Amino acid sequence: MRHEAGMRVISVTGFLGSGKTTTIMTLARHLTERGQRVAFLVNDAGEVQIDGAVIQAGGHEVVEIFTGCLCLMREDLYLGLADLARIEGLEWVIIEPSGMADAARLNRLLERFPRALDPGVAARYRLHKRLSLVDAARYRLLMRSVRQLIRTSIQAADMIFLNKADITEEKELKGIEADIRSLMQRGAELERVSAKNGVPIALLERVCGNHEARI
Repeated sequence: MRHEAGMRVISVTGFLGSGKTTTIMTLARHLTERGQRVAFLVNDAGEVQIDGAVIQAGGHEVVEIFTGCLCLMREDLYLGLADLARIEGLEWVIIEPSGMADAARLNRLLERFPRALDPGVAARYRLHKRLSLVDAARYRLLMRSVRQLIRTSIQAADMIFLNKADITEEKELKGIEADIRSLMQRGAELERVSAKNGVPIALLERVCGNHEARI
């Protein structure tokens, strides 16, 4: 039955302004157009995040957590996922943490759902993809001001989108890509994108394809 389908989770990290919101809405549209049900777990920790009304207008459910960063709110994170798991036919959960989230800590929490809390959810749950958005246009600035956050987001990801490639010089892009590749985990993928102009369908398929996240 549909309500027993697996619940695949995509976490999307990146600093404020990196293009996370645009990207996750694009992912949601892509999945919805293929007849799959998507919900969101959104972390509003004092920054401008997705408007819940906009998500719901698109036919998506959303759980918003306001009490702090998801990477530190273990109980709230799992309870939010358990709430979403009750949605009939839910197949995907897209998680957008605060731009200040510790991506490595968050992804450790997301590796598995605690069986003691809800064995039914634990049986369905799978961390499918860890996606990181890197802002090419502000890369040098951000590496000076929030270096550790950017590094951790890259190191914790199995796919990195180098966003705003359309407004960044080729020489600069090559230098940024060299930096990112030196930080990426083995087997991770790096792609140039322009979230504003639309992520190619082929890339969306790679994010949502049948490849499990490496744990």
